[in-house]
Amino acid sequence: MRQSFRAKPKTFLDDARRRWQFEAFAWLLRGCGGFPRFVDTALVLPIPEHFPERGMKGHAAAAALFRLVRDHAGMADWPCMAEPEAAPRADSADAGQQPIRDRIRVIHYPPDFQPDMLVAHFSHELARFLVESIDEPPPGGAMLHEPAVDLATVFIGFGVFMANSSARGAHWDLNECELVHALALFCQLRKLPPEAAEGHLNAHVRKYLRLAMRDLARFEQDFQRLRAVFPVVPVDLAECTLPSLRA
Repeated sequence: MRQSFRAKPKTFLDDARRRWQFEAFAWLLRGCGGFPRFVDTALVLPIPEHFPERGMKGHAAAAALFRLVRDHAGMADWPCMAEPEAAPRADSADAGQQPIRDRIRVIHYPPDFQPDMLVAHFSHELARFLVESIDEPPPGGAMLHEPAVDLATVFIGFGVFMANSSARGAHWDLNECELVHALALFCQLRKLPPEAAEGHLNAHVRKYLRLAMRDLARFEQDFQRLRAVFPVVPVDLAECTLPSLRA
């Protein structure tokens, strides 16, 4: 008699990468006000309610877009500004770095970027600013600093833009499947249905979201542990580190 058995379902990400994302979310929660503050984090979308058309062009349009991204990221009071990239100097050792002018961080952007790609770029650099403000090193230490910045961009609400930009050729340290998994983790933690994001995702990555959320549904205990995380810093110091939910 043939013995029947049921194969264990294949996970969307391997155990090590999934576990790192859970640990990194816990690290961000500890440094950014805890889960009680995270529940108000908005899922930022490419819709007029989040990014209204203002009829601007050139740097004025990019600067206005940067201010919107900064507001949605909950970092309106953080000292930073956007400027277009200048042509790189071959003899400059600081090419590509973000200068600090009178304690104001300058975030440079490529002038030829389309708005959605600019949102991904601005939110990623704001997430970098946020990560650098957390005293505790990210899980995995310095070697995983850049992936932690990518994940932090999803954590502050910009996972749709990160996944879409990856599908369009942007190069991040997390690949598009890892970014969609992080977006699914964000939605599951916020108890948002996949419909909240999938209609705004590039068709190439849209299919991954439901697969990732279906897989993550098996790890409810891990989500309960995340929902029990409280800040390791006073709440008043974390108030500007997470986006506020907007209608």
